[in-house]
Amino acid sequence: MIQGYAIEDGRLRLLATPFASLDRLVWIDLLNPTEEEERAVETALGLEVPTRDEMAEIEDSSRVYTDAGAAVMTLDLPVQVESDDPVLAPVTFILVGERLVTVRYHDPRVFRSFAVRSERLDLDCSDGFSALLSLLEVVVDRLADILEEVGREIDQVSRAVFRPPPQEKGGGSDYQAVLRRIGRAGGLVSNAGDSLVTLERVLVFLTATSAARPASKGAKVRLKALARDTHFLTEHTGSLTQKLNFLLDATLGMISIEQNTSIKIFSVAAVIFLPPTLVGTVYGMNFDVMPELHWAFGYPFALGAMVLSAVVSYWVFKSRGWL
Repeated sequence: MIQGYAIEDGRLRLLATPFASLDRLVWIDLLNPTEEEERAVETALGLEVPTRDEMAEIEDSSRVYTDAGAAVMTLDLPVQVESDDPVLAPVTFILVGERLVTVRYHDPRVFRSFAVRSERLDLDCSDGFSALLSLLEVVVDRLADILEEVGREIDQVSRAVFRPPPQEKGGGSDYQAVLRRIGRAGGLVSNAGDSLVTLERVLVFLTATSAARPASKGAKVRLKALARDTHFLTEHTGSLTQKLNFLLDATLGMISIEQNTSIKIFSVAAVIFLPPTLVGTVYGMNFDVMPELHWAFGYPFALGAMVLSAVVSYWVFKSRGWL
């Protein structure tokens, strides 16, 4: 699908037939493009659209480069963040002349948000470069929102681990669910960190290429602000990663404590019932000559010895604080 946006009344507007007004287009968005659509864009703009396999490559030479005067940049963006299976999806940005071309095979929320905001607000998208900066600002805002949500989730998990509700103190916490929450939060932080790494790479490339591009002072200020915000978010990602690692270690420690408590209970029970078992074993031996064999109180005496030995064992464990 090809979507074309042009400037109308200072705002980006979606055109019904983008190629009918090619000279007005500021942003061309390719979502799951077919081969025919890729060839149409390549013919109209004189550029080579990277394939899906080329977008997935991780080396710098395939991520940021110039091709026939066009600046090609590939950025990884989080997708399906609200689901249980968040992933990173590559998105390619191409600056060719005064136009911005985006190629994507997923639908990150930032694109929908940017399209809505650009139609409602004046985001200074007079050309492809300024439109790219506005889009990257929305990307940074989205990554910040994801990290803020993860931070709140970490606080909730921390309370569940260290300050469980009163009803859970006796029966123990559901640490399996806690581990799943930690794993999901860790996946989101990892995806956000990887996305920020690719964003920093794109911003460095843009800073280098903007020197040869006639950009306004405001655009350069916006570019520096993007680089600064990305750096701060990267540091925040490292802090969240440390908190998650601490919570993971703490949760595993709590699980170990619960397991040790269970093993301790079985061990104490085995020790308590060991003396009665010994008494029962002694009086269960088949010898002809046993003093208590024909004694009228032999059976009550054996039962009493079993109970007494169990009570004494329990009292010893309790008095020494082992229970």
